[in-house]
Amino acid sequence: MGHEKLEPMIHPIYYYILIYLLLGAIGMALANRKANQAVHQQRWLKYCTYIVIVASILGGIFLEKLFVLTSIIALVGLFEIIKALSLSPKILFALGIIFIYIMIAFGLIFFSLHFKKDFLLFIYFQIFTFDGFSQITGQLFGKTKLIPKISPGKTVEGLMGGTIFCLLSAVLAKDWVGLSLHFVMIWGLFTAILAFSGDTLASSVKRFCNIKDYGNLLPGHGGFLDRFDSLMMTGMGYACLVYLKVL
Repeated sequence: MGHEKLEPMIHPIYYYILIYLLLGAIGMALANRKANQAVHQQRWLKYCTYIVIVASILGGIFLEKLFVLTSIIALVGLFEIIKALSLSPKILFALGIIFIYIMIAFGLIFFSLHFKKDFLLFIYFQIFTFDGFSQITGQLFGKTKLIPKISPGKTVEGLMGGTIFCLLSAVLAKDWVGLSLHFVMIWGLFTAILAFSGDTLASSVKRFCNIKDYGNLLPGHGGFLDRFDSLMMTGMGYACLVYLKVL
């Protein structure tokens, strides 16, 4: 009887995410030392909600139901965008934003349907770490404002921290997709750029609509789009690479 290679009972992503969540919790605890009680509570509420969201996305990938989740995200996000733009006097501009959003949403759904489990985990692991550690490193070390007129909370230090952890995650996950170190670093940087672009675009629309949050459906977050904007733009970016036959 030959020896067969057995797959691990628990995928490595769970171990990595648990470690990252622990590091994030420690970082948030340190950052909260200078925060008032209201900010302290809001940050922890946001952190706990984020854990539920991450678990849902991972469950969707492993159960091969990510299409269902991305469809829900796209529809709820569309509702939030339309609601935010409904009072805008610039009708053509608002319609243009809605059109762009729909294209991004279709890209996300295509992304969830086209790629297999390992590649989806490879990319989502990077998005997870970029989102989380951009906020944590920004709260801990952020001093230099990045785009104050669009998103006052974003800092150069936060962007650098998120990008470094995104690249680290790509390297840790390279065996899942069988890529060389050179290529995973490229994809890690590409994911970081897309995730940051999605977040910035969503913030720009809020500034245009003169609103602070898209909604209050997610505790501690400023709406579905505030939580999923990075995922949506990243999905769109990789869908474009498929269309261009790069992937």
